[in-house]
Amino acid sequence: MKRVTTLAAITTAAVLALSACGGETQPGAAAPAPSEGKSLLSSPLGDPIQLAALTRESTKKAKSSKVSMEASSGGQTMTVTGQGLYDGENSKFSMSMDSDGKKMDILFVDKALYFKLDAADKAEMKTDKEYVKVSADGQDPISQLLGKMMSKAVKDSDPSRTLEQVSKAGKITKSDQVQLNGELTNHYVIDIEVEKAIALVVGEAGVPLPPEAQKQIDAKLKGKNVTIPTELWLNADNLPLQVTMDQTAFMKALGAPGEGSAKATIKYTDWGTPITVTAPPADQVGDLAEIMKKAGR
Repeated sequence: MKRVTTLAAITTAAVLALSACGGETQPGAAAPAPSEGKSLLSSPLGDPIQLAALTRESTKKAKSSKVSMEASSGGQTMTVTGQGLYDGENSKFSMSMDSDGKKMDILFVDKALYFKLDAADKAEMKTDKEYVKVSADGQDPISQLLGKMMSKAVKDSDPSRTLEQVSKAGKITKSDQVQLNGELTNHYVIDIEVEKAIALVVGEAGVPLPPEAQKQIDAKLKGKNVTIPTELWLNADNLPLQVTMDQTAFMKALGAPGEGSAKATIKYTDWGTPITVTAPPADQVGDLAEIMKKAGR
């Protein structure tokens, strides 16, 4: 089912971009809980492991935020707005996505992913349901393909995962203190080594790349030392406010067509604000396996 596959692929990209497959909390420097008033900004850190620990502890205490993303690649653009609760097995989020004019509303709650269907989706899938469900324990091909990866990505969706990648796959090349939207922040410039980052994401998601795909990627990246320049802005409570990533060199190394850039900017606001994400009513949700059977797929 081409439409379902496309929706799932785009959503996977968004989930990984926003959450990047988080990991278990590790011992490290203790971080204060997010302050209710104005707090003093400490000096930037030079040790990525300590920085990852501080950010991880802070987001663990705050637990929730609103988030937005703007990404472009190969002349295509994607925007995402949403809110997330980062709480292990209880993690949940809602997102509204616009990919070159195609709009999608997505929910993740109770370990299941829900796509809201528009008229074109309903016609292609031959259903009158408002939502279709993808779950880690689903028996349809899409759920079996993506369910485990989705579950892992969202369960560990702490945005500080970017710093976990830095501690294992990159290095801090510069740090300073700058204003961001009127707030003084610690600003870090980071280089993430692509080959190490891919190995981390694939390994921790528990879904290995097909051998031929892995072989092709290895061949294209071999000896090129490709990095993903990344910038991070943290507030006084060591909570991420903004992350930018430039994957242009990475995409070109893989042979992506065109001369355009591949960049993403992710912004976090309203840390610690309670959020509500609930599953759609059961009678509005279609079972993906049944829909595919009826459509003869």
